[in-house]
Amino acid sequence: MSKFVKVQTQLRELNLIKRSLDDLKLNYEEDAVYRHIYSGRQEAVPLLVRQGGLKFGLRAENDGPYEVVGDDMALRAIKQTMQRVQQRYAYHKVRVETEKAGFDLVEESVGQDQVIRLTVRRWS
Repeated sequence: MSKFVKVQTQLRELNLIKRSLDDLKLNYEEDAVYRHIYSGRQEAVPLLVRQGGLKFGLRAENDGPYEVVGDDMALRAIKQTMQRVQQRYAYHKVRVETEKAGFDLVEESVGQDQVIRLTVRRWS
C-alpha cells in the first residue's frame, strides 16, 4: 500500500531551488497543491515538480529548510532527482556567496565523477 511521506532537505532558498530545477530541465508549478493519489491527502506547496510519471512537492516548514512531500512508492526516484537538485543548489549557493565576498569565477569543470570544480579568485 502506498503512503504519503515527507523527506527533510537542507534547501532553504526558493529562488535557488527554482534555478536548480531550471538547470536540470525539470518541470514545476508554483503555488500548487500536491495530491497523494492513493490516500487523497492534499498539501499546498510552493513548488510541485512533475517529470514523466514522477510527481512531488517542495514546501518550507516554519521558515526552516524545505521538505519533499510525495509517495513512498516513488521515494527512490524522488531521492535520485533530489540528489541532482541538491548538487545544482549547492553550485548556485557557492556562486552567490563567492560573488558576495568579491571573488570572480576563473574556471569551472565537471569531472567524470560528476563533481563540479570551481576555481575562484579575488583581485585586491
